[in-house]
Amino acid sequence: MEEKILSQEEIDALLAGLAEGKIETEPEKKVDVGEVKPFDFRNYTISTRLRIPGLEVISEQLIRSLRMHISTILREAVDIHSLPLYMERFKDFLNRIPVPTSIHIFKLEPLKGQSLLVIDATLAYLFIERFLGGEGKHVRVEGREFTPIEQKLIKKVVNIIFNELEKAWRNIIPVKAKYIRGEVNPQFARVLMPEETVIVMGYNIELEAISGKILFCYSLNTLQPVKEKLYSPYQFEEYIDLAWRKSLERYVFNSEVNLSAVLGKTTITLEDLLNLEEGDVIVLDKKIDEPVEVYIEGVPKILGKLGVFKNHMAVQVQKFLTLEEENIKKEES
Repeated sequence: MEEKILSQEEIDALLAGLAEGKIETEPEKKVDVGEVKPFDFRNYTISTRLRIPGLEVISEQLIRSLRMHISTILREAVDIHSLPLYMERFKDFLNRIPVPTSIHIFKLEPLKGQSLLVIDATLAYLFIERFLGGEGKHVRVEGREFTPIEQKLIKKVVNIIFNELEKAWRNIIPVKAKYIRGEVNPQFARVLMPEETVIVMGYNIELEAISGKILFCYSLNTLQPVKEKLYSPYQFEEYIDLAWRKSLERYVFNSEVNLSAVLGKTTITLEDLLNLEEGDVIVLDKKIDEPVEVYIEGVPKILGKLGVFKNHMAVQVQKFLTLEEENIKKEES
């Protein structure tokens, strides 16, 4: 194919046509403004889900204990699920809380700052109905403040939650939940700066016909002193049911083990063994004043002194062997 080189006049004419719009070009792609979202570099961590091992351990233990207590209060089996842990600005958290809501302000002493416990109005009125003997199957959320009697009834549930919360925090740091006051309108629960970052830990409580949420709102500054412990899962003890633990201990402690005391050892030939007669003496490798080794299930565990107790041969415990000493004894044998 023959190449055609444009002359200077043709080039000038082409550029003039582009400038005057006589020559069509590819249309510019329009960007849908609705698809573009502003990005705030100052708050890039806000409103994101996160994983904090320590708070997850606290959450799991709290679910186990609250499931039992709330089922007892409501006289009905309930199911509790943890909600994703997330972080956002305090003002955004408050803006999502409807009115009315049972809001309780408290402090986790000795940690600084104030925190929030938020109970959905549906759950709050359900607790009140059940305390007063009602069924509470169709709870009507009323746009009013709780009466003094209703507040006292709700406070019973809050005290139970705080008591279990203290137990759940025990493996992180011993805390005391100090109740400050209760509110219905989130506008009166502004205990933190609007732009302050908070961590929200929540649970969804489901019954046969009603469901609601319980939320804990902690300031990031409140959790800062225990940050290392919250991010170190190996420091936490797994929650163990006390009844199950006692039952397991009972079975373990009643288990029978084979215990034997070895007076001494020696080596003889097969011929000498076959020629042994009554009255022959076998010389052992231990002296009479040396401690006797006591084996438990074939493992050397104790050194003792041979003697007699109530007309029975006995061994008096003198020392428990360490793991290193056990290994040495095994090698010698």
